Amino acid sequence: MRHFSLFIYCFWFICLLGCGANATAAEAKAETAVENSVTTGITPEVALLQATPTPVALANQPVDRVTPSAGQSRGYQTTPDELVLISQKAADGIEPYASAVDGVLNWADRKWKYNFKKQETCKNADKPDWLDEEGGVPKLYARALAYHLTGDSAYAQVVEEILQEMMSDVERIDLDEQQCRLNFGWGTPEIVAAADLIEGYWLDHTCTGPTTTLYEDTTIGSGQCKVLFQNWLVKNPYYLVSYTAEEAKSNWGAAATNTLAYIADYLWDRPDVRLIHRMPDIKKRGSYKEIQLTAQEAYARANQLMLDRMNGYGVELHSTNSCDYLAGVQQNKQWEPVKSQINENGIIPEDARREESCNVPQYNGEYQNYPQVHLGNNIQQCELMLRRGDASCYDNIDNSEVADYSYVDAKGITQTTHLYPGRGSIERAIKAIIIDSETEWKHDAALEIAYRYYYNHHTLPGFDKWLAELDRPSLCSQDACFGTLTHGFADDETPTLPPTVSPP
Repeated sequence: MRHFSLFIYCFWFICLLGCGANATAAEAKAETAVENSVTTGITPEVALLQATPTPVALANQPVDRVTPSAGQSRGYQTTPDELVLISQKAADGIEPYASAVDGVLNWADRKWKYNFKKQETCKNADKPDWLDEEGGVPKLYARALAYHLTGDSAYAQVVEEILQEMMSDVERIDLDEQQCRLNFGWGTPEIVAAADLIEGYWLDHTCTGPTTTLYEDTTIGSGQCKVLFQNWLVKNPYYLVSYTAEEAKSNWGAAATNTLAYIADYLWDRPDVRLIHRMPDIKKRGSYKEIQLTAQEAYARANQLMLDRMNGYGVELHSTNSCDYLAGVQQNKQWEPVKSQINENGIIPEDARREESCNVPQYNGEYQNYPQVHLGNNIQQCELMLRRGDASCYDNIDNSEVADYSYVDAKGITQTTHLYPGRGSIERAIKAIIIDSETEWKHDAALEIAYRYYYNHHTLPGFDKWLAELDRPSLCSQDACFGTLTHGFADDETPTLPPTVSPP
């Protein structure tokens, strides 16, 4: 094992020096094997030896992506320049821009009436209310969008005030309530995006907030607003959610990796920071180990965890009813058992079992919330990668066939299954819902984002039916917010790819 680890380390180091674009399928499988070994008790340091996913070049994009200077937005779901153009089209009465802007400004003008606690808990999916997708999150994010839609700095001022209160008042998020890991996976990306949109506004402002990035350290001090907010993100949401990103391959895992990618990307200008990443210890359920990652490593890891989850190389360690046991009531005896993945039919087994079974060949036509929220968070992370010049998530499809794929499940038992070609596709998973089973799509903000990309890049029949599922203007769900505003386009327009900046 020592010689194998040394080999992998050397491979990883060389890739960091520039060979990432030439990674082969065999190398990718070797990296996957290392990831699987981490979840079965190998030292957590080995987890760092995964290479960054190979970027897929974007058509009509400059080869050299820019890195924004201090005070410039990086852009997550949108950028200030895009918002100015959207506001101009809305002023001309062009749809869907006009309605979408009206909807966002309506949310931006709603009263903020939430309080923060020193130790936040999550009694249900709607708590804390300042983080809820029907509560504080859309009000905060809408204000940041409104700042650029209207040019009124009063909106940015309120965003700063809310973030200031958040990072100075919330010292810790409860680690024991599992619901917090999910809720902060859902709500954190919009908080990061809101901060990014006031990047220029609060550049030279002083705030109070955490002076360190350690969860146990609750010291509050004064400093540059963004720096203190970055500290808060590392010591609270990142530390909390990293555990779920590693152990969950359901919609919980999708929300978690999305949040980790957002936070890591937002740390692009803090090479000094080490993000404390929690790794589940399979030998003792509920316990964990810690590793330290740079922002670059954390961003790459979040994306690799997502791709491994999509392609069937991840292992569900959270649920006692996981598909990865390949047995139990969650597997219908009519069909061959399947493990967690997006399978070749576009089914997401780990979330299909919530309403049906892991191994259904097709959804039953009734509303499927869990696969949709899973995809919604995946789509948000795909869009972040796209805006960093990498289309590999949107275009992902694993066409390899592994007849005897082996892994160790959460009980420490080695399982072997068949992985079929065609798995891992976001487009195929959307088609499985909208086209194959004619199921209503309710997570419209995320579908707007996907629709814009696949408008020019779809490969499967039935894409023309996606639009009918968009009940514009889209609001917020447990994934994306205001997708019609940021990604909608007029009937006579052909959507273009978004502006890109360099990843961490």
